[in-house]
Amino acid sequence: MSRLPAVLVLPLVLAITLLVGAVPASPASPAPRADEARGVVASPQSTYRSSAVRATNGARARYDLRALDTDGCLQRFAARQAVAMARQESMYHQDLGPVMRTCSLGLAGENVAYGYPSGREVVRGWMHSAGHRANILNRGYRLVAVAARESASGRWYAAQVFGSR
Repeated sequence: MSRLPAVLVLPLVLAITLLVGAVPASPASPAPRADEARGVVASPQSTYRSSAVRATNGARARYDLRALDTDGCLQRFAARQAVAMARQESMYHQDLGPVMRTCSLGLAGENVAYGYPSGREVVRGWMHSAGHRANILNRGYRLVAVAARESASGRWYAAQVFGSR
């Protein structure tokens, strides 16, 4: 087996390190977007969330329904659910009783999904499912929160929580 001269080994190691470091962690991850007004780069999770909220309200507008407002209390539950599903790499619904009590809601609902790499795509998927579409288009809802997390295997898990006080 031939050996490379020491002079060539270090540049070769640096070149490999640079190439490996340039590979994105997950090609399906939504790309961070700059918030031009503040000059801040959004995280993949916040980009996913904001595009899902926009897509949800866009779908509602097509059916002449009012836009949903985002809500911090619901956001905490959506985030907790997305994190739990991603950690377990399993999709499931949370118990909405605690959501209703903690957030003082009279009405609540939830959509969950996995495998959609962007907020817009997950809403498109939900709109092609009767039960999920019914949640998005429910006239009784006034509030929405969306959270998404990427699992260790690179799959996105999303939770969308709806409510009305």
